[in-house]
Amino acid sequence: MLSSAAGRWLLLASLWSLQFIFMRVAAPVFGTAVVAESRALLGALFLLAYTAWIVRQPLAPRAHWRDYLAVGLTNNVVPFLLYAWAATALPAGYLSVINGLVPLWTAMFAAWLLRERLRASRVAGFVCGLAGVALIARLGPLELDSRSTLATLAALAAATIWGWAGVVIKQRNRRVPSMELGTGSITVAALIMMPLWFATPPPASWTLEATAALLALGALVSGLAYVPFFTLIRDIGPTLTLAVGLTVPVLGIAWGWLLLDEPVTTSMLAGAALVVIGLLLVMKR
Repeated sequence: MLSSAAGRWLLLASLWSLQFIFMRVAAPVFGTAVVAESRALLGALFLLAYTAWIVRQPLAPRAHWRDYLAVGLTNNVVPFLLYAWAATALPAGYLSVINGLVPLWTAMFAAWLLRERLRASRVAGFVCGLAGVALIARLGPLELDSRSTLATLAALAAATIWGWAGVVIKQRNRRVPSMELGTGSITVAALIMMPLWFATPPPASWTLEATAALLALGALVSGLAYVPFFTLIRDIGPTLTLAVGLTVPVLGIAWGWLLLDEPVTTSMLAGAALVVIGLLLVMKR
């Protein structure tokens, strides 16, 4: 079980470290609405095929529609929209560091809703992570105007909701099998956001890079990645699963620099370091 969990954890970390690169390339071309809906729809198509042919786990919409809806709203609809909009203004490196707050929020919500022990180290880690994000937002290479400030707040809200979603998934896993919950919830999310297709830009404005990024965001980040994500929450809990956030700030900055030629400053590295230190404090046993 431990070796299996470690392999799934590494796969999840690798896929999620690339999601902000894909969003940053796709969002300026396709817009917030289409990126959010495409991500959900492509992920749903992948997972529907996976659960039907590999897991052979049927969905039970009549019995579990409330569970699908609760997870779909908190884990898909709201954070997908918020992050997609933030990606139109913020560099991928910024988004990846802000996403590092997800496991910190998960630990806070788990202490409240799952009655997990809230140690002083977790509180200190949470404060440290917030300080890291504040350092980057204030002193990073991006000018902090009204648009970038709103985008930062949107990304922070998305990270908070994703932290809450980890606990919601753990609670619902008690009565719904993991892959059924993952597949049903993202399918519901895709259906809820279906009207957003009306915002699709004309094909003449599409680019090959943006289209490939959109496909990867849906099929890999919201499709394939959900297989280890939902089973890890079942097996090791939301706090340890979302510790993948340890890798995302560092890898996200590296991917942004390598693939998008985004600048890396001392303040960005210092902020990322504070987030990682905060995560280590939260994960400390």
